[in-house]
Amino acid sequence: MNVFGKKGFKKWMPLLGLLPAIIVFGAFKIYPSIMTFIYSFTQYSGIPGTPLHFVGLENYKMAFSGFSGIGKAIRITIIFALCVTLLQNALGLFAALVFNKKTRGTVFYRSLVFLPVVLSVVVTGLIWSLLFSPIGGPIEPIWKAVFGHSSSFFGSNTLALPLVIFVQIWQNAGFTMVVYLAGLQTVPTELLESAQLDGASRWQRFRHVLFPMIAASTTVNVLLCVIGALGTYDLIYVLTGGQFGTMTLGMDMFNTAFGGSNQLGYGSMIQMLQFALVLIVTLILQWYLRRREVEL
Repeated sequence: MNVFGKKGFKKWMPLLGLLPAIIVFGAFKIYPSIMTFIYSFTQYSGIPGTPLHFVGLENYKMAFSGFSGIGKAIRITIIFALCVTLLQNALGLFAALVFNKKTRGTVFYRSLVFLPVVLSVVVTGLIWSLLFSPIGGPIEPIWKAVFGHSSSFFGSNTLALPLVIFVQIWQNAGFTMVVYLAGLQTVPTELLESAQLDGASRWQRFRHVLFPMIAASTTVNVLLCVIGALGTYDLIYVLTGGQFGTMTLGMDMFNTAFGGSNQLGYGSMIQMLQFALVLIVTLILQWYLRRREVEL
């Protein structure tokens, strides 16, 4: 068959249309991922012109021999991801249930909840840094009036991590709400009306009708929350710089590779550990949630 004939052109046209996207994806995703894996076995500063030395598994041995640093980062990462996933899904589902009505003002309030999603991480970080600023911030006098003392908020070892979790949820809960709304709007109203006629309470209608029907939306939201939270570093960088008990794996990787340490090889190793953590947690969750969908 003539590849350049009319039939051949039609056959290859879809691939030609995808070619630019494939090239961009390969250049900015596949190639950097491969190089990160290679660099994780090297001692390399990342500065152009400096030598690259292959050290085998030394970076991994170094990490696990002094596990306290990496272990603490893993623990903080898991706590961060767990809190964000549970609270963000609870808040997003609650908002979706509240706004799943065609009443006056619903569209406006949905847009208001979704608004933080379109803000950049830098803008979000600056907004909350100013609000919680111990010098002139509007929340500081309220805190002092309630608790009787001042606080440095994002500079506090006690409050920094909970506040970062709060800001992460604030920025992304709108997207979670939209996914749940999409699921709720596919639930036939006849099912809810039948359950109500059978004497089911509001909680029973939610537990036995609504929640099973939006199992797919729950799976999507949980996986997106977990993957996003386990990989978060940019918001933490803006708010705390990874200090005051907020040093996640992503933040540790950034500081090691690009934060002045000039240890791109060791930072790449941390990135591979982060990838392994995300992969393992995601596969376990996907297996559990898919099985749960079938059971429901």
